[in-house]
Amino acid sequence: MSFLVLNSIAFLSLFLLGKSNFYKPQFVKNGVVEKEFDYVILGSSTGLTTLDTKLIDSITGKNGLNISMDDSGLSSQYLMLLLFYALQKKIKCLVLAITPWDMAVTHPVLNDNDYRFLPNVNEKCVYDYYKNLEQSNFKVLTFSKYFPIFGVCYYNTELFYPSIVAVLQPKKRNQFDDKGNFSYPVTGGPEETGYKTTNLELKNPYFRKIKQFCLDHDIKLLLYQSPMYKTKVVTNDDQNILNHSDLLKDSTLFYDNIHVNSKGRRICSEQFADYLLIKNYNKYLSKQHG
Repeated sequence: MSFLVLNSIAFLSLFLLGKSNFYKPQFVKNGVVEKEFDYVILGSSTGLTTLDTKLIDSITGKNGLNISMDDSGLSSQYLMLLLFYALQKKIKCLVLAITPWDMAVTHPVLNDNDYRFLPNVNEKCVYDYYKNLEQSNFKVLTFSKYFPIFGVCYYNTELFYPSIVAVLQPKKRNQFDDKGNFSYPVTGGPEETGYKTTNLELKNPYFRKIKQFCLDHDIKLLLYQSPMYKTKVVTNDDQNILNHSDLLKDSTLFYDNIHVNSKGRRICSEQFADYLLIKNYNKYLSKQHG
C-alpha cells in the first residue's frame, strides 16, 4: 500500500514538473509557442552560454532559439532534437555547438542531466533513449515509465523539489531566458596555460545520427566550435563549421577555460551574426549540405 501511495506521489511530481518551464525539455514543450524557427542552437553548456539568440536575431532579423542543455553530450542533444520534432516543431538550420572531447567519444553513455527528460518519458524517443543507454541491471530511468517512484527517489533533489517550485511558479526557468539563453558573469577567469592545438575527430556515433536526421528532415547543419582559452581546434575543411576556438585572446572575456563570460558572449554572438550576413543568410538556408 505504501508503495502505491509513494508511486502516486512520484507520478504527480513528474506530472507537475512536466507542465512547467523549469528544465529545458519542458520549456521546449510548454514555453515555446512558435512552431518554426530559422535556426536553433543545440549543444551543452558551451552552446548555452556562447551564442545569444536575442542579439543574433536583432542583427539578422531572424528567429532563433537556444535548446542547449548544460552537462549534456551529443547523445542528449540528439534526444533533444528528436523531442523537438516529436512536439511538432521545425527548424531550417541546426547550429550544433560541439566540443572536441565529446566528438571523440566512441561509446556514449547517459549524461549527468538526462534525468531532466524524465517528465517526458512517455514520449517514445525518451523511453527508447533510456532503454538503450542505461547500463545498470536496475534501469532507474527506464523503469520510471511505469514506476516513477524509482526516478523521483533517485533524483529527489533534482525532480521532487523542482516539482514543488513548478506548482508555485510554473513559468520559472532554471537559469535560462525566454529564448533559452544563459550567460556567465564577468567574474572568475581561466587558468593560465600554454597555447595548444587539438584535432577535431568525428568519432561520436551520435554526431552521425544528428547529421542523418538533418538530411532526412531537410535541415541545414552548421557546426559551431566556441572559443577556448589559449586553445586552437584544428578542423576538417570538409565539414561545414564555424570555428571560433581561437577567436578570443583576452582572458577577461572568459569565465573559465572553456566558457566565455557575458562580454565574450556578446563578441561571439556579433561575429556569428556577421558570419550569417556575410554568407548571405537566405542563400545559406537554401543551400544543400552533404
